Amino acid sequence: MATAALRFPPLLSSRATPTTTAATFTRRTSSATLRVAAQPESAPASTSTSVSDEPPEFSPPAGFAPPVPRRLAIKEGQLGSIAGAALAVPFRLGTGLFVQGYSVSLVSADKIPADQYSLEFLGLKVRETSKIDQCRRPEKPIEIYEFEGCPFCRKVREMVAVLDLDVLFYPCPQKGPTFRPKVLEMGGKKQFPYMVDPNTGVAMYESDDIIKYLADTYGDGTVPIMLSLGLFTTITAGLAMIWRIWKGSSYTVSKLPPQPIEIWAYEV
Repeated sequence: MATAALRFPPLLSSRATPTTTAATFTRRTSSATLRVAAQPESAPASTSTSVSDEPPEFSPPAGFAPPVPRRLAIKEGQLGSIAGAALAVPFRLGTGLFVQGYSVSLVSADKIPADQYSLEFLGLKVRETSKIDQCRRPEKPIEIYEFEGCPFCRKVREMVAVLDLDVLFYPCPQKGPTFRPKVLEMGGKKQFPYMVDPNTGVAMYESDDIIKYLADTYGDGTVPIMLSLGLFTTITAGLAMIWRIWKGSSYTVSKLPPQPIEIWAYEV
């Protein structure tokens, strides 16, 4: 990983006394080291570059043992949880499994670049496409205040998956002391989900309104059918979580991490 060290120099002006202490900014890569020195106005700036063709050397930490490959298996005691979570698939018909405009086709092997991974089937390769690359992407992560076990929140999480959005989820379970009061402060109600989009300055309650806003702003305006059926959508979203209805709904004493935890996943 590239590392950088930065020291800020004293403010220099036409009346400032020159100093001989140079502030340095160093950037290292596997092939070059660039050093730029900030010097007094009376001294010329200098830049030096050294290049090495030798590849970097890596070594495992002391005591490191590579994991032993094993077949995919469910951890002991977790079968019930997995089965309960899997209820969402038939109730929600896989909403959130595919991004907007997803399509798949079988093409000859020469249609897929050799360096691009693709599934093979009967001597043909699977080509996957979508409309996401044609949609606007948020420059800053969208903030969504919600909690597991809420069917209205689940609907919004599904839409986030459909649009492949980078989102900051703030968990707001019952009696949660951190983010739940913040929603009341920002919006005036303890109602969830609550969305804040720092890219547009828009903030809103109501899951259906949030879904429509995301579709119009970061999609092509299309809302998947299983997210556009009103009461039926809410009922099936609730049934999808029936076995895990209390999971994530109540606060458990915990320690707030100094930085957001990054999770790559999708709602389905």
